[in-house]
Amino acid sequence: MCVSDTVTSRPVSRGTGTLEFLLVVAMVVVATLLGEIALRMTGQFRPNTYPPPRLRQGLLLEAWEPYGYRLVPSTRATYLVSHNHPRAITVVSNRDGFRANRELGEPDVRPRVIFLGDSFVFGDGVQEPERFTNVLETLEPSWRIDNLGMVGYGPDLMLRALEAVGLKLKPAIVVLCIYTDDFRRVRPEYAGMGFLIPRFKLEAGHLVSVPYPTPNLWNRLDLSVAVNRVLWNYTNREWDLNHAILDRFEQLADQQPFQKAIIFLPGKDDTPADQKRRSWLRYYANSHATAFLDLSDAIHKMGRQAFIEGNPHLNSAGNLVVAQELDRFLSGCHLPSL
Repeated sequence: MCVSDTVTSRPVSRGTGTLEFLLVVAMVVVATLLGEIALRMTGQFRPNTYPPPRLRQGLLLEAWEPYGYRLVPSTRATYLVSHNHPRAITVVSNRDGFRANRELGEPDVRPRVIFLGDSFVFGDGVQEPERFTNVLETLEPSWRIDNLGMVGYGPDLMLRALEAVGLKLKPAIVVLCIYTDDFRRVRPEYAGMGFLIPRFKLEAGHLVSVPYPTPNLWNRLDLSVAVNRVLWNYTNREWDLNHAILDRFEQLADQQPFQKAIIFLPGKDDTPADQKRRSWLRYYANSHATAFLDLSDAIHKMGRQAFIEGNPHLNSAGNLVVAQELDRFLSGCHLPSL
């Protein structure tokens, strides 16, 4: 007589499964709390204040949905730059809220050149006639140069300004000026000068406009900031979003049409980050048959003499060199003249 071994299995009770689930949840909560405590002790990953604090109180800025924010239209303001040798800078705005003594829409038979950019194009720290766009027009008086630069803008807000204002001017050429720090300004939490600015995100590879994010419980944790920073610093998220914004710029150039150019503005030092960003930008421009100018050599050749003392922005001498480089560069783009 053969006797077979029989293994009897006992079903796991529903109570045991629930207990295991609760145990896992408790472990996750405890690990999250311990991680949060550890990160708060370092103080390196504090969440942004919401709503974001207003910056640059010396400038009269206001929220403006079409392109995030602008100068209060048709106003005059004065602010001081440089702590060691203070200098009073006057800022006059036009009806569209950009820094200019003249209106963008006024009639002009000259071919128009539009510059998009951040505070370097805005001319932070120098008087309006000293800005490289103003100097460029004195070098080439047959061109009408319109400046849509704004403090704190990233490529996304530059694009919005072009779509809302620049295209109406029927430009002959649009120059997109990218400062090295501008790449990171496409991130969701970036708030410019402290406004709840509209953001772009990618959905199925397409650029979609979304409101500034309202923080939930997770977003208020230091752990969330640390995780997001890793995701943006060590994945292609930032590059992909900048790529999509530049693609929209290229599409607008084809539709209008206008000639297109991209400029890279470096920081004071030629850092590895600068080298990576300008190489990426050059590759993008070359692959899209877009004129490209890297101003790193011209600015770094001047060294600290190109910058305002104790300030990352270009002084009048630095702006003059940029204007001269742009004059040669745009002349090579065969811009029409009178």
